[in-house]
Formats: sequence, structure tokens, C-alpha cells
Amino acid sequence: MEHENTNKRSYCKNCGFPQSVCLCADVRPIVNRTRVIILQHPSEHKIAKNTARLLQIGLTQCTLVVGETASDFAPLRTSLSANSAVLYPSPSSMPLSPDSSPILPPESLIMLDGTWRKAYKLWQLNDWLHALPAYHLDNPPAGIYQRKAKQASQLSTLEACNLALHALEQTPTDNLLSLLKARQKKGF
Repeated sequence: MEHENTNKRSYCKNCGFPQSVCLCADVRPIVNRTRVIILQHPSEHKIAKNTARLLQIGLTQCTLVVGETASDFAPLRTSLSANSAVLYPSPSSMPLSPDSSPILPPESLIMLDGTWRKAYKLWQLNDWLHALPAYHLDNPPAGIYQRKAKQASQLSTLEACNLALHALEQTPTDNLLSLLKARQKKGF
């Protein structure tokens, strides 16, 4: 593990977390077929506990793009395959569960990362997302991520991605939850 000193605190160059809570020993990457693309609201990027960073180290195919408006995501949009979808509970979204996965799963799944209010803002500012097939999690279980949520079914980006990948790929994705639990166990 390589570490770098930033702001008087030593951070791991591999996982990006402070050396005192380095998660490298807990990482068992999942080889996912579905390319996960996380559109992260700028206010979420500097939050130390954001779960998007865990997805980046826990998945072999994960891209994080920080931005808010369509112009922020213009380079990404040109690289999207025709078979891309978004995980967002819109009025036209289709249920996604291991029992109701699409016949032709998307090659890329876009996740919106931020508070519910910020994710909604990303959705509203990016009409191009509305043209993509949208999915929502069908009857998700209560989340384990310790944060303020108005409903038990409001999941972190990592938890939502875990359930979506399990539904789309029919493969175990528990390594993602193990990574989240390891971070929580270290008090971070």
C-alpha cells in the first residue's frame, strides 16, 4: 500500500481513504459485466464517507464523473453505448429485481450520486437522462449505511448499485456490502 501526505493527514493512494482507515485489505473487486457510471453531484465529491469511492475500488468497471449540468457530462455522453440505462425512480421507470430483470440488460448503468435532493437536481438538469430507459429497485430492503434517511428504503449509491448489479447479472455482489461494513467497522 502506498500512502501520500495531504493536508497533514496521510491518505492511501490505492483506496483514497485516510491511512488510519485504509480499506485495501478488505477490497475483493467484483468483475462486473455492466459498466457502472456514477454521476456525482459536486457537493458529494468531497464528503469523506461517500460510497461512490467504495464502488470505484470494489468494481472492475466503474466510472465516476463529477458534475451537475449537461455540459459537465458532454464527454461522457459521446462515449455511452446505445444500450445504456439509468437507475432512477422516475414516473416511467421499470422495476428491477432478480425476478424482473430486463431481457436485454444494459451495457452501462448510470447512477446518480448525492442526497435525494441533489440526485433529483441532477435528474432535472439533465434531460438527456430522460431519453434513456430508467429502472427503479423493486421493494428494496432497508439500508445498512448509517446516514440520515427519511425512509428505510432510501439506499446509499453503493447499496442501490449492489442490488441493481445482482438483478442485472444474477451474480453475488456481497463483496460491495462487505466493503461498506468494513468501512463502518473502522468507524469511518
